[in-house]
Amino acid sequence: MNQKTKWMMLLFLAILLFIGALSLNSMPMYFLVMFLSFFIYKNGNAVLFKEYDERKKQKYEEYKVVQQAAKETIRTGKLLKKKEL
Repeated sequence: MNQKTKWMMLLFLAILLFIGALSLNSMPMYFLVMFLSFFIYKNGNAVLFKEYDERKKQKYEEYKVVQQAAKETIRTGKLLKKKEL
């Protein structure tokens, strides 16, 4: 069993426990679900959402480049200046 399958099974178990806790209104199950969710978030997030995090980081880097270019254009004023004849 690879890492992603293990974390997906734990996540599915957490979802089932959450539904069970809601239907039974059991406080110990609520705490178990919170602990399991925190554990999955801290240790399994990098495995489960690796591709998503990489795409998000790449988009953020592209955004920073565009933002820096826009700041430079506004600072120099080259975008709105008209050519004099």
